[in-house]
Amino acid sequence: MTGTPQASDAAVERADHAVIPVVVSYVSETPRHDAAFAQELRELAENAAIFFDDAGLAARWVNAAAADAGARELVAQAAGVIVLGGADVDPAMYGATPDGTWMDSSDAAADAFESALMREALERDIPLFTICRGTQLLNVALGGSLVQDLGSGIHREPTDDMVTHAVAVHPDTQLAAVLGAGAHDVRSGHHQAIDRLGEGVVVSAVAPDGVVEAIELPDARWAIGVQWHPEEVASEPTQLRRLLADFAAAAAAAAAPASATSAAGPGVEAAELV
Repeated sequence: MTGTPQASDAAVERADHAVIPVVVSYVSETPRHDAAFAQELRELAENAAIFFDDAGLAARWVNAAAADAGARELVAQAAGVIVLGGADVDPAMYGATPDGTWMDSSDAAADAFESALMREALERDIPLFTICRGTQLLNVALGGSLVQDLGSGIHREPTDDMVTHAVAVHPDTQLAAVLGAGAHDVRSGHHQAIDRLGEGVVVSAVAPDGVVEAIELPDARWAIGVQWHPEEVASEPTQLRRLLADFAAAAAAAAAPASATSAAGPGVEAAELV
């Protein structure tokens, strides 16, 4: 992939200790995105990569708009799947048509690939973690729908892509076990949201205005999706550290009884972004 940045020496050193192979997907390059939006996604991914390395995850980065391998092949080599944020999900995915002028540039290939990737992860019963668009797409992939535009409010401002607002994590959820129930301040930047819940999906956090901010799948090994951006540079870093530590523990269990030597098997490209 052209424009692939080289990992820092520190990142490479951390990656030497990463033994849990995971697939990380986002749309890193597509003509559907303008330069500013592509750069924003890139910066979020680069920051996330630091946390992945610190959590012992050997990330196999994939450009969802032009994946170099099939979802089944990738998941077969992985102990977990992470789907990051990006553009709006095509409303056709949930039986709707674009409503209004807010629609960001959707990418049909990315929608199809990441939907397949998440279904494969659930089918193989390996941990699945999603952020923002990834969370919306997970709900859609399981038969749910989205609110296409929230309008003005606390989740996104015209002059600032990311805003800080509170969420309330529901007690007795997997997310509460990781972050703690009750109020948390998060960094958010979305104009769409989950509407009708997909099959097996439960809400684990909401914003003060009632918008769904996190979901999970209680019947899965480990499946949590957050609507906010814990990887954003101004986010409280302990949120993503705790989420990834719990995800990594579940992924390590999913990888057993594979040895540490075979765990970072073919196809894993640690500390390398597309």
